[in-house]
Amino acid sequence: MPYEQLIKSVEMCADEKIADIKGQANRDAVEIVNEAKGKDEKIKKRHMDAAKRAVEMEGGKTFAQIKKDLRMQLIQRRDEVYQKAISEAQKKFSSARDAANYPKMFKKLLEEVVSELEGEPIELHIDRRDETLCKKILSDLHLNCGIVTDITTAGGLDAATNDGRFVVFNTIESRFARAKVLLKPEIFAILYGGQGGM
Repeated sequence: MPYEQLIKSVEMCADEKIADIKGQANRDAVEIVNEAKGKDEKIKKRHMDAAKRAVEMEGGKTFAQIKKDLRMQLIQRRDEVYQKAISEAQKKFSSARDAANYPKMFKKLLEEVVSELEGEPIELHIDRRDETLCKKILSDLHLNCGIVTDITTAGGLDAATNDGRFVVFNTIESRFARAKVLLKPEIFAILYGGQGGM
């Protein structure tokens, strides 16, 4: 019998040990699961925070890009209005020769080039349509200048010294081109209420 009791005793110890091991395993499993849940939440939070920052940065870029695009559209619209105003002005200048005051204007433009090139022999470059007018004004002013009808212009004239060292451009187109550059900030200020530049 002692042998059977010994076996029973070993079995009982083994059962207790197995129960202890199972109990510890269950406790360890619960602890591991709880710990994993805590880490899982931290990992989720870290990823969510990173995703949120990425979305905020992307949103900021998108807003900045939208703002930049709108500014570019505004600049384009302003430039379109400016170009249209310039185009309208050019249309008016193209009919300058038909205006009643054109002879007076031509005389003033001629006097300006003569004054610029004072003391030099001058050759006037004019549109063929202004030849008669130019000769009359030269005669009235007692000026002796060569006349060459080699340009086409809405009005005005160019002048050069006979040796070609100096040239003065005084057509309506050349004056308008200079005015466009010089007056652009003022034109924008008039069109856009003091917001001169772009």
